[in-house]
Amino acid sequence: MKRQVIVNRTYGERRIAIIEDRKLVELHIMRDGSSDYLGNVYCGVVQRVLPGMQSAFVEYGGTRTGFIHVNDLKKDITYEEFQKNVYRKEENDSHQKKSITDYICDGQKILVQVLKEPVGQKKGARLTTHISLAGRYVVLMPTIPHMGISRKIKNSAKRAELKQLGQKVQKKGFGIIMRTLSEEIDSSTIEKDVVLLIKKWTTIKNLFKKEKSPALLFNALNPVLEIIQNTNSEDLKEVILDSRDDEKMVCQYSRFYEDVAIDKVSYYDLPYPIFDYYSIEPEIVDVLKRKIWLKSGGFLIIEQTEALSVIDVNTGKFTGKGNFESTIFKTNIEAAEEVAHHLRLRNLAGIIIVDFIDMKNQSNKKKVIDFLDELLQKDPAKTSVFYFTRLGLIQITRKRTTQSNISFMTEPCPYCNGNAIILSKDTVVFKIFRDIQRQVRLYRSRKLRVEAHPDAILALETLHFKKFTELKKELNVTVETDKNQTFHREHYLVSSKDSR
Repeated sequence: MKRQVIVNRTYGERRIAIIEDRKLVELHIMRDGSSDYLGNVYCGVVQRVLPGMQSAFVEYGGTRTGFIHVNDLKKDITYEEFQKNVYRKEENDSHQKKSITDYICDGQKILVQVLKEPVGQKKGARLTTHISLAGRYVVLMPTIPHMGISRKIKNSAKRAELKQLGQKVQKKGFGIIMRTLSEEIDSSTIEKDVVLLIKKWTTIKNLFKKEKSPALLFNALNPVLEIIQNTNSEDLKEVILDSRDDEKMVCQYSRFYEDVAIDKVSYYDLPYPIFDYYSIEPEIVDVLKRKIWLKSGGFLIIEQTEALSVIDVNTGKFTGKGNFESTIFKTNIEAAEEVAHHLRLRNLAGIIIVDFIDMKNQSNKKKVIDFLDELLQKDPAKTSVFYFTRLGLIQITRKRTTQSNISFMTEPCPYCNGNAIILSKDTVVFKIFRDIQRQVRLYRSRKLRVEAHPDAILALETLHFKKFTELKKELNVTVETDKNQTFHREHYLVSSKDSR
């Protein structure tokens, strides 16, 4: 599977498209001025400790105050204690016996890293004091002397070599995780990566000592470089950028990590917009669509809420050529492929409920869920799939670290305030009727004026003309109507024209 990384830079915004098998699978959008990037390290100041929640609010310089849980607070420990397995026991005991107030207090300065970016308009960033610095081959953990090796590395001799290298780093007081890419690299190159990360950590500590107020200490790796860093060099086909600055940055990275071939990096200088040239722009439209058609004629309905996302599968125009069960099975298989694709493309996370079309055959159910699970193995975000519930629903959990693309690219509708519905014209008309009655009964008005959106006035004078006439006759009142194009569809004004 060859991966293309195509980067579009506009003033104030950078968009990164990842193409696999000629299909857009991931879209990342970054805008200048954001201070909540995942992985950034800050000097934070504790604003308020909440013992009942075992959490605290921390001012760190982001768009909103972040929060930290007791589990994400650093507990000092030596390498020897860790080796004796004291760390895990003490940590478990502390959760049972100690409060968050035993670790931090209001006004305290702490070193924090963004673990999860802010979500929606209410949730601030989740922070941690367990700092981790990712390189291409290793992840350095300066605050936890833990050592791990990627499970994808199967070669026992290589694992033994990496373990020996990791133990050396541990004895210096650092934790380390050997990434999958370290399998194909010699020890000297890995050590070079480790040294670079230790230098970064030293710089962060020195900056933290000097700072007295919330401030950014360390920028996480540029998103373009992070994608390249997480991609095997054999799987990376090309990186195409339309900015000279971005091209220079990627080339510098490739010179440092020699397994990233510099000839795979190219500058796009055609006058035609890069996303249009590679037919990416039309695919981005799918990110915002509620209805997604399947090749067979079936379709998905995708609804995203703050609590969870729901995906409904329908046969639509597809009637099939075999029996009813085989038609449903084929639709569900197609739907599973699109579900996996749109989880990545839209960056949906948290709880996802998929309502597949009900199947009677248990074997077909297992094939659908196994196929979906297989597809989700390619997803860089951690996902879990649970078997069909009694109601025929599949539950998926996907790790959330950043907000979804829909949340990033859209804002609540000024008409419906994010409810996705507005009052019908009929409902507005009946509200007008009640306000007319109120004006007459409370203020004994005899001449009234109704000002409303043209759609509401049209319904008032056509669909409900008979009732409107009866109301005026019963109340013995004259009503003048006035269309106002600037009014919200739900907004209207009933006022008295009686002379005073």
